Amino acid sequence: MEGKPLSRDWPEPSGQKLVRTNDLDDLVSRVTDLMSSHTVAPAHSGGFIAEVSGILTPGLSLLEMDYGMAVRLSADPLPDYVAVSLPLAGGMSAQHAGRRFDAVAGRSVVVSTAASELVMDWDEALRLLVIRVDLDALRSFAGRLVTASPEQPDLEFDPVMGAPETMAVLGQVRLMQQVLADAGTGATNPLVAAQLREQVMSTLLLGQPNSWMAALRHRPESAPRTTISEAAELMRIHADEALSIEGVARAVGLSVRALHAGFRRELDRSPKQYLQHVRLERARSDLVAAETGSGVRVIDVAHRWGFSHPGRFASAYRHHYGEAPAVTLARTLR
Repeated sequence: MEGKPLSRDWPEPSGQKLVRTNDLDDLVSRVTDLMSSHTVAPAHSGGFIAEVSGILTPGLSLLEMDYGMAVRLSADPLPDYVAVSLPLAGGMSAQHAGRRFDAVAGRSVVVSTAASELVMDWDEALRLLVIRVDLDALRSFAGRLVTASPEQPDLEFDPVMGAPETMAVLGQVRLMQQVLADAGTGATNPLVAAQLREQVMSTLLLGQPNSWMAALRHRPESAPRTTISEAAELMRIHADEALSIEGVARAVGLSVRALHAGFRRELDRSPKQYLQHVRLERARSDLVAAETGSGVRVIDVAHRWGFSHPGRFASAYRHHYGEAPAVTLARTLR
């Protein structure tokens, strides 16, 4: 199993250090608490140091695992989540849902669900990223994507993810890790976290073959002009809250696909672009209203309105208003 390792391009493990141990029983117990019941059998005797780092957020978490040894890992059918396992370096073979296949860095991924037991043989060089997506959150999001609402079968995925979808998910995870790094010791901006969760779930549902695929790809219904106006007004009123596109669609009684189609038709932009436009307007209003001695900073205004990366905020602001946000603030405080 040869694959191009991603470790050289991938950042060092980020997030909280959750596990560091050289005791096998301790390792299994602590990872079981993070995931679900499983066993680990080393391929060879000898010492090891296993490390697990994590980013734990509601509905979706990231775990980076490096066990430092070749193992066979056997997991019971997953009870309440979907696990997307992406090798960052090294590789593994897997058996799941009646399939046997290899997964190697940068080329393939294992998608495991409640379909059956999962058995994986990790090589010693494996560094694994696991995306844990809560099944209730995924079902809820999938329900907002479909345009009709008949009862759907259990949500099951093909266990093998190909290279295009693999690279899309890796890119989204890189962005999530960058957002965490930007937050530093502070909490990750909830406005951004909701959008990132939505992007990962959307890629999984629309890119990876699954039991809901026919319903998800059904042509969206036409959203009335008044419904799109209602959605736009909701965004304007709640722009300072952890507002997701899925939540807006649910509030106005549309699927996400229908909401996108309506915004493109009526406003010539996507719902996400419209929400960013509203938040840029609010950020500019805050900068223009700043008073001398108030201590207002550009970075604080950006964070309030859901922009976690100061550079990207400044770029979007300059593109929209023809000047940097710092220039607007400096002119206001003169």
